[in-house]
Amino acid sequence: MKTESKRYVDSRLFIILLFIHIAVGCSFEKGEFHITDVSKKHYFTDSASFHPSCCVATTVTGTLDAPAVIVVQSYLIGGLNDSIHLPKGKVNVKSHQDLYEYRKIAIKYFPGEAKKGNLTIKTSIF
Repeated sequence: MKTESKRYVDSRLFIILLFIHIAVGCSFEKGEFHITDVSKKHYFTDSASFHPSCCVATTVTGTLDAPAVIVVQSYLIGGLNDSIHLPKGKVNVKSHQDLYEYRKIAIKYFPGEAKKGNLTIKTSIF
C-alpha cells in the first residue's frame, strides 16, 4: 500500500516539476518598437531570454505611403526566419514563427519606396 502511495506522490511531483520547467522555459515576454521615420532603414534587437523551442509572434501596425518589408532573423546566425510584407495604406499585419534557435532576434525594417507614415512593431515571445 505504501509503495502505491509513494508512486502517486512521485508521479504528481514529476508532473508539477514538468509544468514548472515548461512555464519557466517559455515565459511570455513582449517587446515594442516604434518607427517614426519610415523613409530610413531601422534595426532592432529583441533581447528576450526565451527557450529555443518557443514561438515568436510579430504584429505590425501603422500607416505607410508605399509598401515596405520587415525581416525577423535569429540574432547570432542571421538566418531568415520571417519576412513580413507591409502594404501601402493602413498596416495591420500579424505573423507567427516557431523554433527560434537563439535567445535574441533581430528585426530589420526596409523602407522600399515609403517616405511618410509610422509603424509600431510588437513582438510576443512565448
